[in-house]
Amino acid sequence: MEEDKISFTEFGAAETVPGSKLLVQVGKKDYLIDIGKEYGNKDDIQELPFDSSNIENLILSHAHADHMGDVLKFVKKGFKGKIFSTYETAKITKLQLEQEVSSAFIHNKMVKGKKYSYGPNKGRWIPFKPILYNSEDIKTSMNLFESFKEDKPGLPYEKNITISNDVKLTFYEAGHIPGSAQILLEINHNGRKINILTACDLGRTDYKILGHPRADIPIVKFPSTKFPKNIDHIIIESTYGDKVHAPLEDSIKILEDAAKDVAKTNGKLVIPAFSIMRTHLLWNFIFRLYQQDRIPKKMMFYSSSPTAVKVSKIILEHIENLDKKALQEFADKEYNPFYFDQLVHHKKMNETREVLKLKKPIGIIASSGMCEGGRIIPVLEETISDPKNIILLTGYASPNTKSYLLMNKEKEIPFDDKAIELKADVRKMGGLSGHADKEEIIAHLKSVNNPEKNEQFKGIFIKHGEKEACYKLKDRIIEAGFKPETVHVMKKDQEYVL
Repeated sequence: MEEDKISFTEFGAAETVPGSKLLVQVGKKDYLIDIGKEYGNKDDIQELPFDSSNIENLILSHAHADHMGDVLKFVKKGFKGKIFSTYETAKITKLQLEQEVSSAFIHNKMVKGKKYSYGPNKGRWIPFKPILYNSEDIKTSMNLFESFKEDKPGLPYEKNITISNDVKLTFYEAGHIPGSAQILLEINHNGRKINILTACDLGRTDYKILGHPRADIPIVKFPSTKFPKNIDHIIIESTYGDKVHAPLEDSIKILEDAAKDVAKTNGKLVIPAFSIMRTHLLWNFIFRLYQQDRIPKKMMFYSSSPTAVKVSKIILEHIENLDKKALQEFADKEYNPFYFDQLVHHKKMNETREVLKLKKPIGIIASSGMCEGGRIIPVLEETISDPKNIILLTGYASPNTKSYLLMNKEKEIPFDDKAIELKADVRKMGGLSGHADKEEIIAHLKSVNNPEKNEQFKGIFIKHGEKEACYKLKDRIIEAGFKPETVHVMKKDQEYVL
């Protein structure tokens, strides 16, 4: 009967990475986990695959755009329920929404009076982006966030919250970015009890079960494994489901070598990076390299990401959620991985444009990681045609993004009004990802239910990864001892009845 049904459906990130939208149905009530934006949807005109006004509550796993980027659209389309998230996610979401509102104005200012100089639209005016949202839309959305403490949107980790008569919610550390959460839904509906855990995006795991060395990603803690023992179904990511990350020190060595190489060529080291977590990791690694005398002391790094600076303040407001090493590094408020002598933060893009003119080796970290917007665009326009420069990519590149084109070393990289020949050296800094690799995912699964102890899930559901990665991870999970009939690669729009 419809009244007894418990199911979920992924409307975005199934056999692909971006656009997470997991609809959980309990009887006649609908709950949504994440409302992510899909890359390449530049004008934000794509309709949502469900009626927003029918959703009881929205639960956010973390504040990356591919998990919360359609919040404004969702609310504008009629959602009036509550939004549940951790404290950090609520604060960072507000920053993301502010950035989304301002980005259309910035784009329109940049393309005003410009025409395409290449491709099928050559000679035509570059169109403006439509102005879809404003500050009132942000205020309306943020007012929907549930508060555990008065006037402080968000909830703490490991606090069991009743969100309806049938559903209880608990956030557990996911170790992906500050505020990221694994989401436990404890459902008790018409006498049926089902516990569902989502672990996407999942951060780096310490391999305790497999006896591996730990992946010491600074700032965030390892993903929590302190769950109730009766987890029935788990939904996991597979972003790196077909890969094993290189050791972190190997990645830092790539950064070190790139800095030394541009010092020799008198070039520029350009690092596209997401404003949330990736930029902070880079600051941290550069800080350590300077302390260890592994990069030239006179070489300066410039960070062009005001959002990253704002996020750094949020991180330090919740210092209780930092790992032990980070607590030691941030003991000195004047000299730490966010603020040190060789790192300069730029508030305005004009500052970044000026340092690009310098005739000496420098490093520039600019948002965003996919190279589809943000301050990295004008930086790339000025640097990719010079063979003295190095473009250092730091993670996953979604197909058809500029980051993807750079990674594949295409001859020309398209920008709004032109295509620029790629002559700079493009390198990849692997192992830096905040996503678990296939062995870390296996370790995490075993920390919840270990088949070697005769523990099994009723269902393991794989999403948030390209198709090949999803199926390779499925094979690896079965190889690890989990029952084949319980492991599913999720299909977009397909309902899974539990």
